[in-house]
Amino acid sequence: MADHPSTDTDPDDGKHLHVRLSDARTAVYDLITEYLQAAGKAPDWYWRTAGRLEGTEGENLEELLTSAFEAGAFTAHDHPEELVFRWVDEKECERERKADERGSERDGDRKERGSMSHYA
Repeated sequence: MADHPSTDTDPDDGKHLHVRLSDARTAVYDLITEYLQAAGKAPDWYWRTAGRLEGTEGENLEELLTSAFEAGAFTAHDHPEELVFRWVDEKECERERKADERGSERDGDRKERGSMSHYA
């Protein structure tokens, strides 16, 4: 899965893990919805709550984070081909962020893709 940088590198080299979908046309919303359905959770409640979450709503925030974490584990287990793991430093992170922003501008509003638009 995601191996940590080799022990030959300095542990304080500032690298952190990026997990991305391997196919830019795949919607993470669909994978999370698939997990929620498989876990017997209500995707509509999840997406509606995520869409209106403001401030520090402790109960809902904990449930959303737990479900998102579980969805990530589900995806890594049931759809490993959908994920790419990379250890990056801050420069690489910034480059990826800028590339993602340019991609978002080109592709339009990505929130409308996939199953999330069904629950919006």
